[in-house]
Amino acid sequence: MVKKLRTTPIIIFMLEALLRRIPQTHPKRNDIEKELSRRWAGFRGEQSLDYYVESLFNREEYTVFHDLRLPISNEAFFQIDTLILSPSFFTILEGKYILGELFFDPNQLERTLDGKVDIFPNPIVQAENQQYFLSALFEKYSIPRVPNTSFVVITSPNSIIKPNPDYPAVSQKVIRPAAIRSKLDMVKQKFRNPILDKKDIQKVTRLLLKLHTPAWPKVMEKFQISEEELLPGIYCEGCNHLSIKRIRRNWTCTICGKTDKKALFKLLMDYTLLQDSKITNQKFRELTGVSSVHMASKMLKSLNLPYKGELRHREYELSVEQLRKLLDM
Repeated sequence: MVKKLRTTPIIIFMLEALLRRIPQTHPKRNDIEKELSRRWAGFRGEQSLDYYVESLFNREEYTVFHDLRLPISNEAFFQIDTLILSPSFFTILEGKYILGELFFDPNQLERTLDGKVDIFPNPIVQAENQQYFLSALFEKYSIPRVPNTSFVVITSPNSIIKPNPDYPAVSQKVIRPAAIRSKLDMVKQKFRNPILDKKDIQKVTRLLLKLHTPAWPKVMEKFQISEEELLPGIYCEGCNHLSIKRIRRNWTCTICGKTDKKALFKLLMDYTLLQDSKITNQKFRELTGVSSVHMASKMLKSLNLPYKGELRHREYELSVEQLRKLLDM
């Protein structure tokens, strides 16, 4: 039974928003496009992992959580791609979408692609660290200690996993998605004695869902882009320009003529993802091109946003969740 689904990572939406808001000639544009492509490839790889996890297992026997981010301390977190929990054990799957020839040693992962060698942290060790942190979390909340293991799942189908006779963990722990079921059967045979009862499983489920803390990447900081470099205006998905204006009570593109009833919500989503979770009347007018203070106030009030302050000091509060609801209406 899947208790937490995997959703599109917030950084993908942030990168897409950033590309809409910078000039075509911006020096960081190519880097952002490459990062977005890499993120999409990784996410699709994780989705292929999810297919095997969710379609091959007895859903009553296993409790599955995708994409968890849990606290180590007040400021530090660890992330789990997929957690499979049973009454007898838990297994962590660390998905990796990495192209090329992959050579693992205890200290690192070496990738060779098009004659170039890149070095990455060893994902086997990463997954083992996640085992340790999750076991410590269980102990902290008085959950019975259960045996556990982990596997690294290479989700890029064209990658080549090079053997390393001096590092047996590679052949034992680095797998393809199709091998998940057989590996889990082996773990099940090894750890047969049930330790967690139904109430324990329910307690773990409530705990993990409560402690899960979504990441909020600082994408502007990562690419060293200031707010002053972001372009104002409302984006037209018809012609890919920031050219939508308020015309006769409609949001209409001044270039291609396309109207978009949700254009304002999309603008506010870009603003929330990249800049701030609060907006003033003045900032709203700068972004939308609406010149009238009264009209801007009327539009903001119509969104039923929570706010603090009065008159010209009023700040309206924005959230991704709230804007998603408006976009889905």
